[in-house]
Formats: sequence, structure tokens, C-alpha cells
Amino acid sequence: MHGAFNLFQMTMLRWRSRHPYNATHVARVPHALDEARLRATLAAALEETGLTGYALDARRGRYEWRGGAAEIALDVSAAPAGDVDEALRAAIERSLARRFPADGAYAPFAFEAIPDRDGFWLLLVYDHIVAGGDSAVTLLGAICERYEGGPALPRLERHPARFRRLVARHPLQAMRAVADLPGMALRARHSRRPPGLEVRDHANAFLMASLPYAVVERIAHAAAAWKVTRNDVLMGALIRAVAQFRPPPAANARRYAVAVASIVNIRRDCAGPAARTFGQFLASFRAAHADPTHASLEEVVRAVHAESRDLRRRRRYMRSLVALALSGIAWRAVRDDRRDSLYAKHYPVWAGLTTLVVQGLWDAIAPRAGTMPSGYRRGVSTGPLAPAVFAATFTGSTLELGVSFRPATISAAAVRVALDRFVAGLEQLP
Repeated sequence: MHGAFNLFQMTMLRWRSRHPYNATHVARVPHALDEARLRATLAAALEETGLTGYALDARRGRYEWRGGAAEIALDVSAAPAGDVDEALRAAIERSLARRFPADGAYAPFAFEAIPDRDGFWLLLVYDHIVAGGDSAVTLLGAICERYEGGPALPRLERHPARFRRLVARHPLQAMRAVADLPGMALRARHSRRPPGLEVRDHANAFLMASLPYAVVERIAHAAAAWKVTRNDVLMGALIRAVAQFRPPPAANARRYAVAVASIVNIRRDCAGPAARTFGQFLASFRAAHADPTHASLEEVVRAVHAESRDLRRRRRYMRSLVALALSGIAWRAVRDDRRDSLYAKHYPVWAGLTTLVVQGLWDAIAPRAGTMPSGYRRGVSTGPLAPAVFAATFTGSTLELGVSFRPATISAAAVRVALDRFVAGLEQLP
């Protein structure tokens, strides 16, 4: 059975034709590392869930999971001599540079094991077109259960329908999304373009930070007090943090606002739960503020919420899907040397945010997966849309931050300042 990519996957397919576009998840396994046992576990987990025999037809935007024996790419690192966190950071950075084949049959997963005292860290890097973060969490949790001697895993649905069904089920919202496009384009014309549009080097670097449960509670308290979502709070803090990438705009400048984009998981509207259906079901939305450096965090968060308020109830995320469909037409029409700046010019954002809640996903496929790891790490490639991507992962006890960025566009020092500002903004919440 063949599957066809949805609109978001087709966009990623275009991006990965120019540079690696991966996602990486890392979890700690509290058992001694046995390489032979781990290889056997990985093979069993992928074969049982049906995630083997992957073949990509990039030209037609189609793919297939043919089944069969698993092809396992596993590296086993030496135990870190010093800082384990630095070893994990470096491993994630390396994984984001991994090149999966452009077409044909290949294994879209690769693994690395990093010993750590009486256990080890298991890194899963995957070609981002095959899955979203929710599917990756469920798969990694299932692998950990199998390593601990758990039962065979269920076979997953791997060829879900595209977004056509979503449009057919919600035609009024789809028409409203088309009607909203001119307004969205007008607002985009008031946003400052991100730095580095002219740079063609898309190599990624990576930074990490971990925030304790006290900060997670502050985020939840602020969201409740302001009647917004936790993602709104994160987006508001991110807008204020990245505004320092460039000097303030000149007086009366046409482009003055700073915008960021956030991923929206729309699985509930178009596919089964992650415990049953493997894949990627994403949209996005964009929010901006005219003067984030002089506004309070609450003011910026409320501006974000004005954009996100009806995102799911009225399915306003469909605007981004329509925009992606149009971008596919523009991609084919523009010259090759203009493709790298196409998205940043017409959908200007200074950073992307991808938020993931691990609770409820870790044991979705394998109910006996055990205690959810508190130190879950995650990184996502950035590309032509934004110079940096902040991956925020709620583990239940911590908030883990992973920041991928293009060092040819913005310096590591500038990103570190932005990350520190982001963390400080969250730590200072009432």
C-alpha cells in the first residue's frame, strides 16, 4: 500500500532537497547497555510496528512501508569522560547534520547509544518527513519497553489519509481560511524580515537548557491567570527573546513588528491517535508584536493569544495549509537561487517554536513502558523559514529546551543571549 504526503510533509520534502531536515529525540534508559540486545530490540520494535521497508518517491510525493527485516543504523559511543549534557548536545548537533537519501528505499531512522553510569541515553534521529514529535515519543517509549523485556508491540497504521478529508469535513472553515489570506499577507508585510536571507548555508548548531518544575508551575499559573495557553506564554517569551537579533527599526519603518511561528498538531482533526497511527499531522500559525522590547511579557502574550484564540475551535490553522499549498506553486515558479529566501520573505518569522508534552505519549503504544524520563531531550532542524527553532518539551517534571540555529546566519553568542532571555522571562513569571 502506498501513502501520499500531506501539505506540511510536501513542504518539508522541498526543504530537505536542499539540506538535511531531521528531528532527534533522546531518552535515558535505566538499564545497563548491551549492544547486541539493543540491536535486537530495535529490529523487533520496528518490525512489529511495521516501520520497515521504507521507500520514498520524492518526485510524486509518495512513500511506502513495505515491511520485512529492519535495517538498523546504531552507533555506540564511549562513556563521556566529562559532562554528559555536553555529550548529548554534541550528539544531537551531529544528528541534525545526518543526510538521509534523497529518494528510493532507505531506513529513515538512526540510533546512538551513549553510556551513563548504570544506564544509557538512547538517541533516535529520523527523517522529519516521516513523522511528527508525538509519533517519535511513542516509538521511543515502545523501544525502551521492549528493551526491558516487554511484550510484542502492535502494528501501526502507516498510510493515513491526506488533508483532503479535513477540507471535505470542514468546508466553511476552509473557505474562511482562503478569505483570511489577504489579511494574513498584509500583517506579514509589517513584520521585519529575519537576518540572513542571503545566506545559503543551512548547517545547524545546537544549544540546550533545562528548567525545573517550579518554572513549569509558573508557566501554568500565568497561563491560567491571563486566560491563555502555555504555548501562548512560550511564544510571547520567545518574541521578546529574539527581538535582539537585529537593532530596533528606524522611526516610521514600514516593517517594525517581530514575529515567531508555532507548530500546531492537528492529528485529532485528520488521523487516529499516536498509539494507532504513525505519521505527521502538522500546521502552524504566526504571531507578532510591534514593540516587544518595551512591552511587558503579559502584553506580548495577549497579542499572541489574539492570533491563537480560535486556532482550533474555528480551525484557523487552515490558513497556513492554504499558504503552504500556494508556496508549493511558487517554489516551482521561482528560480533555484531564490528558493532559499522564498519563505522568509513572504512569511517572516525570527524563530520557530515546537512544543511537545511527553505525558500520555511515552506509554501510548506500550502501556508498560515504565517511568517517563525526566531528562528528555529534543532537537529539530531549522531551514529556510527561520534562523532558529526552539523545541520546548514538557516532561512532567521539567521543561527541556533545545535550540537549533544556523551559525552562518546568527552567531552562537547571539543565540545564547536569546536563550538566556527566554529562560529569564519564564523564570520571572509571577
